[in-house]
Amino acid sequence: MRIRFPSTLLGTAFLFVLVSASAMDAHAQFSIRASSPEPVEGWQRMQVERTNRLIWVSPIEAVTASDIAKAAPDHTSAEGQARVAVVFTDAGAKHFADLTTAQLHKHIAMILDGKVIWAPMVMGEFHADVGKETILAGSGPQGLTQQEVERIMALVK
Repeated sequence: MRIRFPSTLLGTAFLFVLVSASAMDAHAQFSIRASSPEPVEGWQRMQVERTNRLIWVSPIEAVTASDIAKAAPDHTSAEGQARVAVVFTDAGAKHFADLTTAQLHKHIAMILDGKVIWAPMVMGEFHADVGKETILAGSGPQGLTQQEVERIMALVK
């Protein structure tokens, strides 16, 4: 016995799967963006997780999970902070270098699942010609939470 579905039904089902996958991706995102402690027109006002600090975040994703070639948990800080060691792709290293150059002595924001988990001031430029590795920390006294480390790891694989 063969069951035949009309092509419009199959097309509708395929569209539903695409929309569902897009909706899931919208909730599972990682990016690093320019940010500011002062209002900037067109930027979104957001609260930094586990703080009372409000910042304005650029709508432009300067660095995304696809810019990261490799990531691993890092527990080498003297304070015992949970961090993530990352190796950027060539394009990702350039994107991060461009961001740190543009935001030197200004803020950037690490966004995970639509929430700001870290918003440091850029104190030095990242130089893509020197290397592609860096450490991502967090804004809490313990750095990133273990859950944030796990989510970042899951999104950059």
